[in-house]
Amino acid sequence: MDTIQLHLPEPKGPHYGPVIYSYMRARALADGALIDVTETGKEVGFKLPVAITEMLQNRLTPTKAEAAAGQDYDSRLWNVLWVAAFTIKLADRGTDTVTFTVVQQEVEAKSGQLQNVELRLRAVCNPGDEDKPDKAPCRGVTIEFLENF
Repeated sequence: MDTIQLHLPEPKGPHYGPVIYSYMRARALADGALIDVTETGKEVGFKLPVAITEMLQNRLTPTKAEAAAGQDYDSRLWNVLWVAAFTIKLADRGTDTVTFTVVQQEVEAKSGQLQNVELRLRAVCNPGDEDKPDKAPCRGVTIEFLENF
């Protein structure tokens, strides 16, 4: 897989002023709000660190019924990372965010049967903690639910 560099656009307009509060990626990883999946990301072809949100990790973790039906976390994570990498590869070079959908099988509560569920996700290029966010190149990718933002 080719290395893709996503670059953050310069913020413009009257709504951008001094930062009041920022929650850095390193702190989010330490707090457990982000989960480092870089090792699996490397297997898929990512060249940058990759993290997923805790909410996404929880959704990828199968219930006992789903595990009994053959679903597992590693396969679900691989699917998310592979589709993210493929979507990034197809994206315009100037973008910092891509959206994509992954289908996974989940047990429906009433019937107890597996059903296909679409997870609407986005991958966002992160500048890292060292530089000002409006000037830094991409230093990592975070994957999260589209509905959260």
